[in-house]
Amino acid sequence: MREHAVVISGAGPTGLMLAGELALAGVDVAIVERRPDQGLAGTRAGGLSARTLEVLDQRGIVDRFLAEGQVAQVTGFAVTRLDISDFPTRHNYGLALRQKHI
Repeated sequence: MREHAVVISGAGPTGLMLAGELALAGVDVAIVERRPDQGLAGTRAGGLSARTLEVLDQRGIVDRFLAEGQVAQVTGFAVTRLDISDFPTRHNYGLALRQKHI
């Protein structure tokens, strides 16, 4: 068995982002996941928040997501819709994503 500097438990959004950041910093990282293969049953998150878009933009990859999603100028809290178009950010919107099933 090979040893790694960091082992991340879980290949969800947080684990994958952490692994990517560590790899960019030159850290030897491994991700372990409980699933038997890479297949996913069911749907996952339906969109990205403004802050998530900012982080993806800092890494130079936000355009990949913007090309696949639909911009939404409002977000919700409980049952109240909130307009975030005046937030002080380049990405003052959420992004709705739809999964493509083959």
